Amino acid sequence: MKMTPGKYRGFTKISNELGQFQMLALDQRSSLEKMIKDVKGSVDANDLVTVKKAILKNLSDKVTAVLVDGEYGFPENLKYVSRNAGIILSAEKSGYLIDENHPNDRLSSLYSNEVVEIAKKMGLDAIKLLVYWSEKSSESTKLHQMKLVEELGTKCANQDILYILEILTYDTKERSDTILKAVKVFSEEKYKIDLFKIEPILSDSESYLNRDDIYKATNGKPWVVLSEGMDAEKFAKVLNLNCQIGASGFLAGRAIWKKVVLSVEDPERMDLHLKNTGAYNLTLLKENSKKAVPFFEVPYFGGIENIDIISQNI
Repeated sequence: MKMTPGKYRGFTKISNELGQFQMLALDQRSSLEKMIKDVKGSVDANDLVTVKKAILKNLSDKVTAVLVDGEYGFPENLKYVSRNAGIILSAEKSGYLIDENHPNDRLSSLYSNEVVEIAKKMGLDAIKLLVYWSEKSSESTKLHQMKLVEELGTKCANQDILYILEILTYDTKERSDTILKAVKVFSEEKYKIDLFKIEPILSDSESYLNRDDIYKATNGKPWVVLSEGMDAEKFAKVLNLNCQIGASGFLAGRAIWKKVVLSVEDPERMDLHLKNTGAYNLTLLKENSKKAVPFFEVPYFGGIENIDIISQNI
């Protein structure tokens, strides 16, 4: 399997020494605004910056990578990231757009058309794009989402930077099947996805799905799970199950730090919470992701010895 230097370095920078992902998400914007407003009764940009800064200061040294947004505190907050943590930049605008002709559909968009160039210029390690996906959405919405993913994938390939796709499904009851069908759409090589970030496939041990089913959907590429804002204890159990069927780790946010928002008006209390409860939550997730599959052991690569690092021009 041929891989360019930037892609390979991206994988190694955001994973641990075993090739597993233990990543912290703090690219939340509209959801974080709501959380803060529920506590204070009001919210402004400085509140979001304060919370994100506290999380980076206290937890970035305990994870393999952090996911940041380019709108609140960026790039100033990069100085609070541990030198041992990789840095992933979120590409999408928070929330979604609605097509007035199809009011139930959700359209993703970029916060900046230059997001890939920004990440590359700053020496960051990866780009992450979130797209919403529903099989019930209109063809025009599906085409919009697919075009966005493909165009950004091409840019990431041209800039030789790792590309992570986060897929959030909606308007469905058959959740696991829907997730896998969505992943399969974007596993085609033209989208140039390197790593999938998806909703947990398993939420309990009773399932007909297995590792092969999921790798068929991902085209053998690695995948990590998001926490959906679950409490840490619940997500730890879900994470354990998903690692047993092939997940390569986690990229989680609120499950780790959501209660810090209760102390948003008291920085010292935020630090105390993160150093203790936040650190405990992370330890719990790490313990429950010990069976995560190293990125280089997934079928797409088949072992580190099978990866040939080549010049981008070849």
